[in-house]
Amino acid sequence: RFETDVNMWVFEEMVDGRKLSEIINEEHENVKYLPDVRLPDNVKAVPDLAAACEGSHVLVFVVPHQFLPKLLPTIKDNMAPSAFGISLIKGIEFDKQG
Repeated sequence: RFETDVNMWVFEEMVDGRKLSEIINEEHENVKYLPDVRLPDNVKAVPDLAAACEGSHVLVFVVPHQFLPKLLPTIKDNMAPSAFGISLIKGIEFDKQG
């Protein structure tokens, strides 16, 4: 069974005096990063990363690769144990282990 709502983690920031997550949820448009593109009503902007990925079975990554080290511990602690990820990230960063 599929969930009807899709949580989209949004880094909370102010745009013209309003929270970006509120704009997305009310107007169904990411006016800062994807203007003039209507998002489906079932896409919900969630500014809390833990809440956005809580119990998730599928994670789609569309963030700059340099943000991952800080995000992944929270994601790991909150996703479903059998979750898998789909990466739309450009670039790659290697650590000392390769």
